[in-house]
Amino acid sequence: MNKDIENVKQAKQSFDRILGNQKYASIIRDDKHLAIILDLVRGGNYRRILDIGTGTGYLAFPLAEEFPKAEVCGIDIAETIMDKNNEMVKEKGFTNLVFKAFDGLRYPFEEESFELIVSRYAFHHFPNVTDSIQQMHKILAKGGKVLISDPMRKEEDKGRVIDDFMRVKKDGHIQFYSPRELEELFVCNGFKKEKQVITEMQFPFAQKGEYIEVYDKTTMEDRDLYNIVNENGIVWVKHIHVGNTIFVKQ
Repeated sequence: MNKDIENVKQAKQSFDRILGNQKYASIIRDDKHLAIILDLVRGGNYRRILDIGTGTGYLAFPLAEEFPKAEVCGIDIAETIMDKNNEMVKEKGFTNLVFKAFDGLRYPFEEESFELIVSRYAFHHFPNVTDSIQQMHKILAKGGKVLISDPMRKEEDKGRVIDDFMRVKKDGHIQFYSPRELEELFVCNGFKKEKQVITEMQFPFAQKGEYIEVYDKTTMEDRDLYNIVNENGIVWVKHIHVGNTIFVKQ
């Protein structure tokens, strides 16, 4: 548990600092990707929706607009941005959306509180994924759905090279999961995979010596898995798959 707490602390320090950064926001913003996620969850009769690792509410705000009869709650470890999000809720006149800070470990909700749980670009930060999935199962109504949208490690990446690059950021990154690993985690904890849509993304690692060191130690074969290149001191991951996967509580 102490290690889990330390990972959350590291992530909180990082995201308290960068979530309001416009450069970071531009990297994770992808309106085409957002449209795909919204399309995946359409058609459901949701009373309550939970967005775990909501950040600036990039997904939560559109969900509240898409499902005006549902109560949408976004939670994150970054307390400052949660306050700013709630101010934005008032400014925009939303009556079905609220943001709350949480400790990154325990989801403070009663059993069968939600019909839909979503999480975009946060799952790789969860310090204990088995416990998190079991909690999701507990707070979901029977037949409820979980949508996990997260970059995926390729099966061929046996040495988990992509995680070596990610951990340089010291933002609480735990690991990316392969499609097989992700499915096994949920199936073993009471879910059934319903659907998966694969999208792609690319992102830069800032001009920093540690990234170059990891890059220089990485074989050409492993670089090619994600098309990792060094462009004038900035290491780019040019090609990584994002799994947008729906699991249903059994």
